[in-house]
Amino acid sequence: MNRKGKGKNEKPSMEKIPPWLELPEGIWANILRRLGVEEILKTAQKVCTTWRRICKEPSTWRVINMCCYEEEHSDMGYHLKKMCRYAVDSSQGELVDIYLDYFATDKLLQYISERSGKLKRLSIACCYFKVCDGLVEAVQKLPLLEELSLTHTAITTEGIEALGCCCPRLKSFVLNNSLYMGSGDDSDKEDERNEEALAIAKKLPTLHHLQLIGNSMTNKGLKAILDSCPHLVSLDMRLCKFASLNEVLSSRISGQIKDVKYPHDSLAGLKFSFEACGDEDLSDGMSEEDMSDDY
Repeated sequence: MNRKGKGKNEKPSMEKIPPWLELPEGIWANILRRLGVEEILKTAQKVCTTWRRICKEPSTWRVINMCCYEEEHSDMGYHLKKMCRYAVDSSQGELVDIYLDYFATDKLLQYISERSGKLKRLSIACCYFKVCDGLVEAVQKLPLLEELSLTHTAITTEGIEALGCCCPRLKSFVLNNSLYMGSGDDSDKEDERNEEALAIAKKLPTLHHLQLIGNSMTNKGLKAILDSCPHLVSLDMRLCKFASLNEVLSSRISGQIKDVKYPHDSLAGLKFSFEACGDEDLSDGMSEEDMSDDY
């Protein structure tokens, strides 16, 4: 009986393809789009040709999530901005949702807005002194914007006015900042404390959701919002310590708005801390690089 053996020149059998690589591209596309920008650029696109092809598709970049970068990583700012610009370019104008923590600047916002006319959701956190004036120009180029979220990130009254004029579809506005703890008895400061609330009441009457954690508004600003924003479904005014809610005002709020969070309600579950600040300059201790608006 002849036994068959492997000849010298016989090629070894090909290794079996792992089952997970045989999944349809549509499933892989769904999975890869859930990753962060850094994970896609540094890891996922290098795994295989299929993943690389998917990572090059504009649909992969319709959502850009760069919200997991802590403040101690601020020395990575240049690289994060570079990755962000690459991701925006890769979307080829299809970007609809972007979230940025710590490293956003006015110039980066300008870059995004000029290339993302379909943007519907913009979220920025922890970018005091880096983002402010640029928001005015950015929102003018985002006519489809439906949701704007700013946490520990300033916006001027001019920026709120621009939202009202240029973003007719805006339904959700988040403006969460640390409370300025001045004296509650200084009547000459009331107008200043209500600037944001009055601008919202005047320019954003079609809002459905409004979150103003730590806002300095008084009852004057709160009443203006209630009078001018009849479509509000939710209102979050936690830490709004200058708003003194009496029985009549509380009754009006609960009767007009379905989902309400009051000044003294718990802050449990929030991603960022909200500590009261005094008269000190919040820019103290920030490096020149932190304050820079460079790419």
